[in-house]
Amino acid sequence: MHSRRFALYALLSLLWASALGATEGGEKVDAKDNAEGGSAAALLAPLAQGERLELPAANSRIPRPAEILGAPLGARFNHWERILDYLAALDAASDRVSLSDYGRTAEGRRLVLLAISTPGNLARLDEIQRDHQRLADPGRLSVAERDRLIGKTPAVVWFGYGVHGNESSSAEAAMGAAYVLAAAEGDFARLLDRTVVLIDPLMNPDGRERYLSYYEQRRGAEPNPRREAAEHAEPWPSGRVNHYLIDMNRDWAWATQAETRARVAAYRAWEPQVFVDFHEMSAESTYFFPPVAEPVHSRIPHRTLTWLETFGKSNAAAFDRLGWVYFKQENYDFLYPAYGDSYPALRGAVGMTYEMAGGGRAGELYERADGTRLSLADRVAHHLATSLATFTTAAGSARRLLEDWVANRMDAAAGPGRIYAWSPNQPEARALADLLAFHGVRVEQLDRAAELKVRSPEGGEEVVRRLPAGTFVVTSGQPLGPLVEALLERRTQLSEPFVERQKERQAKNLDSEFYDITAWSLPLAFNLEVWLAAPGSPALASAKPLAPAPRGISGEGNLGLLIEPRGLSTYQLAIRLRSQGLALRVATRDFRAGERNLPSGTLFVPRYGNPPDYEARAGAALEELGLAATRLASSFELEGLSLGSGDMPSLRPLRLGLIGGEGVDTTSFGALWFLFDRALAAPVDRLDLDRLGDLDLSAYDTLILPAGDYEDRISDKKKARLDAWVRGGGVLIGIGEAVSWLQEEKFTAVETWQAADDPESPDDPANAATVSADSDEATTPATAQREGGAAPSDAPKTPPSPADRAISTPGAAFATRMTAGHPLAIGIPRPPPVLIDGDLVLETTGDPQQDVLTVATEAPLLSGFAFPEAEQRLAGSLLASVEGHGRGSVVLFAQEPAYRLFWRGTMPLLLNAAIYGPSLGLGSR
Repeated sequence: MHSRRFALYALLSLLWASALGATEGGEKVDAKDNAEGGSAAALLAPLAQGERLELPAANSRIPRPAEILGAPLGARFNHWERILDYLAALDAASDRVSLSDYGRTAEGRRLVLLAISTPGNLARLDEIQRDHQRLADPGRLSVAERDRLIGKTPAVVWFGYGVHGNESSSAEAAMGAAYVLAAAEGDFARLLDRTVVLIDPLMNPDGRERYLSYYEQRRGAEPNPRREAAEHAEPWPSGRVNHYLIDMNRDWAWATQAETRARVAAYRAWEPQVFVDFHEMSAESTYFFPPVAEPVHSRIPHRTLTWLETFGKSNAAAFDRLGWVYFKQENYDFLYPAYGDSYPALRGAVGMTYEMAGGGRAGELYERADGTRLSLADRVAHHLATSLATFTTAAGSARRLLEDWVANRMDAAAGPGRIYAWSPNQPEARALADLLAFHGVRVEQLDRAAELKVRSPEGGEEVVRRLPAGTFVVTSGQPLGPLVEALLERRTQLSEPFVERQKERQAKNLDSEFYDITAWSLPLAFNLEVWLAAPGSPALASAKPLAPAPRGISGEGNLGLLIEPRGLSTYQLAIRLRSQGLALRVATRDFRAGERNLPSGTLFVPRYGNPPDYEARAGAALEELGLAATRLASSFELEGLSLGSGDMPSLRPLRLGLIGGEGVDTTSFGALWFLFDRALAAPVDRLDLDRLGDLDLSAYDTLILPAGDYEDRISDKKKARLDAWVRGGGVLIGIGEAVSWLQEEKFTAVETWQAADDPESPDDPANAATVSADSDEATTPATAQREGGAAPSDAPKTPPSPADRAISTPGAAFATRMTAGHPLAIGIPRPPPVLIDGDLVLETTGDPQQDVLTVATEAPLLSGFAFPEAEQRLAGSLLASVEGHGRGSVVLFAQEPAYRLFWRGTMPLLLNAAIYGPSLGLGSR
């Protein structure tokens, strides 16, 4: 196998050299350049080192970018509308190009996809898509039919550019790749016979336009290469993220953003065999392409990893010919399932990330620390080179790619797999089923109640458990089995050598080599009880496809409507009904209505005090949100509380402010902004931190301080106004690093864990967190190196003992304990696992009414990796607290309660504070 792959690599290297149109003297010229007396450099602006990226001969009738844009690629930035102008011109001029829209951004910009292939293939794109859909479920086909489809179907290669808006060379390179593929002649053009290339030229138009606006406002008549110049420093919140400040390269599996959902839908329609995600990293770095670093997710197929070697060698050959340097492995791993490379890999494709030096600091011209200059044209040329090398490799191996992709999906579907089952009578049960179905996972439901043999996902003995009708069932024995297991399994598989190396690095006071979080199990994230069912049960065999959720209004009575809590959807409903002027109440305790046990968090929409059409209004909202309500005939039979008691208070109108601006963590703010503004459609005011002194705080009942660095950003006068507002009855919510400022300014008595004699200081460069120039994520020195920055020393001076320094936890899930009956805990059926990311550890106060949520004391680590010292330190620590401050309250969250918008289990704690809090007595304004 390896010898065949090496021979293929050698053949493709020769093909690539031939396709570039080498002449006897080694110079490569295309037809149009020759006519103009120029060179292929006319496609690109001159490169900083004078090297030339040579291209295949081209059809002179196909317009180059400069003919539409007025300058060659890399000479200057092009705005999205101008890029669209060029792509439309290319579509009009070439019979190899088909341009289509696949979605819209939050700001209404178009998301487009170019399909590039032979005219014959473009004429049957619908047929090619249908064939790919059939091959995506190969177990339903006979061997002969599979072979027939593989033999006649082109492989699909998807190039995705610019998911991070300030990684700005990507969209420019996309135009270059589109031009070459549309215009090339000779052997290079014939490679399209067996390939359809999809070019997603800009995955984040909103972020790019934000970045270009910043850059152009700071640029002078000519680009200034000096690193200190303002054009190389983005203001808050940077162009990396989308409109809602979400990092979409971490959203593929969670699909929270409109752009992600549109892209996943397009991906499913095509099911490509190769997906390349083009990025940029620190301007001080070089270029990265696979093979990848450890850790690698255990469910990524071995065939995919072998292809990474093949494509890596092809890229290396192209770079070696040009004298360009690069690196492989080292930093970029293959573990987290929601990246633009790992997500396709878990679907059986070859997913890859390519990273070019640049990022938000590079601008159009940048002088590195070593004195060399990096131009925009350099960055475009590098991405163009790997785009074309990847295309030639994929096209020359199209049948093998299809065969291996089909084999990956066949292997996944072999056998019953692991069978996951969860009751629908849990708040986020339906949300999990819908998310999996959105990705194309087959989800079924029991058509009747049944007794099943099940066991815990952690193992143990089988028990017989009666599960209700409608129970959701998913097996990993299906074509997307690797994705199923990656998202539903509790434990993250890490190799022992890798784990031991991290422990050794920690002992030397070196940062860990984890690139991202290490836990994402959706049953934990959604706070669901999920069982592993034994195969063979007749009830499983008769399970039906996923059916629409029960919704609407049932029952008899005219006293009002009762609605059980169903996670995020119930808060959506509460806000929707309040915005329509309907009165409603929320139960703060469990109660019983006839034969039904109803949990805290149940909503009651009374007839009294509401307009005559209240039921019709509520019914419309219930239908839209997929929720159900029952009519109530009498309240006398209620047990546990009375409808008019203080245990079922009326909900007040929401008056919520969210603080943002310089110093505030972008991703923390973004997740909160999206949660309230888009997911909940809540009336939330986005407030700027620097205007805090000018705001009329009396207009708000609740203010949220996202994670961030508030030190020296809030003057004494502003602090005094904020303090008076809380003492007057306001609810102030602080998250993550905001807790440090609240502690320093005496808003809270909660203390942070500190080692004896406090040997660690924020001023200690060996321990301080930094922010990468090209990332809004807080990072350690080693993470900055992974983003291409300066490497930390591997020889620290006399490292302090692990017991005496902060130890960061790389996104692991921990078990918790919760104060039952607390207002923050309503609607939460069990203590929710929490995602701990970072080194903040808060100490408990000992008051269960203040210490609402704490880390479990015994064996708290549920999923992911944590150093033993960190696990011991976190056990029993404080995660969420409510503390009186005058007539108001200060609510603290040590960790992000809405982490990346997919950790739903802890969201109710935040929403109970922010939405219900003023009505539940947290504030008395």
